[in-house]
Amino acid sequence: MKSILLALLLSITAFRGYSQRNNIVGIFAGGGIATSSNYDVSLSGGLDIARGVALRSFVGVELFYQQFSLLYDNEALGAKNATGSAGEILRHKSAYAFIAPKFRFCAGRHKNVHFYFNAGIGMNMGGYDSLRRFSSVPTPGGFIRADTTIDQSKNINSMVLRIGAGCTQYMAIGRHWRFTLTEDFGFLPGSLTKTSDYTDVSRTSYSPNKLNPTYVSIRLGISRTRFP
Repeated sequence: MKSILLALLLSITAFRGYSQRNNIVGIFAGGGIATSSNYDVSLSGGLDIARGVALRSFVGVELFYQQFSLLYDNEALGAKNATGSAGEILRHKSAYAFIAPKFRFCAGRHKNVHFYFNAGIGMNMGGYDSLRRFSSVPTPGGFIRADTTIDQSKNINSMVLRIGAGCTQYMAIGRHWRFTLTEDFGFLPGSLTKTSDYTDVSRTSYSPNKLNPTYVSIRLGISRTRFP
């Protein structure tokens, strides 16, 4: 019994010691594209902080900046670039500052591959929303095209929720320094803007229900760790 208790005590001590000395602080930057309605590469960058809580688990937080660049184009008969007889084009560009609690699990013999999940709130840092609507209006002399573009930047939401998941690979460049490569997937449950959403009384049959993209991003960074 004494030997079992001693082994248990030593295991707990080693476990606590491992988790205490495995802290990570890193910075990263990169770019991503939306899986639909993408307009341009969107930049992101920030700070990643983590603390070991178990042999292969960490908890922490990400503080980061994320751009969104989207072009929604829906026209009659599948036309694009305002060549249809009627339709709606929503051009959106915005940026948010996020704070996102994060959990990660380490894989691999040297625990240098981290799979993670995070969720956080973003505050709007500015942006532009333009809405173009066009249609063919019948008149006694034939059809006339009605075409208007309106600045709807006031409709950009001040806060959004983002859910993320991905994988970070750590590559040693020194005793306590690691180069990082991250593949990140981010999803917005809600819309970036109120323009043409289901609450907009001016919406048409061409309007989107939400502008809530899923982004795929590649990020490069550098981290300082207390790995053995």
